[in-house]
Amino acid sequence: MAGKYVLGYSAETVSEPILWKLTKDYDIRVNILRAEISPGQEGNLLVELDAESEAKLNAALQWLETIGVTWVNVAKRLSWDEDRCIDCGGCSGVCFSGAITLDRSNWKLVVDRDKCIACGGCVKACPMGCFTLDFGE
Repeated sequence: MAGKYVLGYSAETVSEPILWKLTKDYDIRVNILRAEISPGQEGNLLVELDAESEAKLNAALQWLETIGVTWVNVAKRLSWDEDRCIDCGGCSGVCFSGAITLDRSNWKLVVDRDKCIACGGCVKACPMGCFTLDFGE
């Protein structure tokens, strides 16, 4: 059971060994994909959390809430205005995670938010401004 999450740290929690505790106490495998954190300040961390079961993952996410770390599934952070999209495929050329592809059977863009790693390449590449990525809170 794996998923990508944006973890929101407060100034009080940024210096705590949170990822270590997720690994040690909850048996969660953590892959850091992106970080915007400074000591003594608020920040965000994009991570992939992988657990043996949904119950373990849920317990870890609940623990994060109890210590004041917010979390949200990264799939909820990528917005795509499908109505404005002209299916040019410019964004698919820069999406190395495979979250954005061009279906060659009908030449329509396909967006799989579960594969998104919040790199922002699609935002820069889209000539129509159809993508937005909210990495922060």
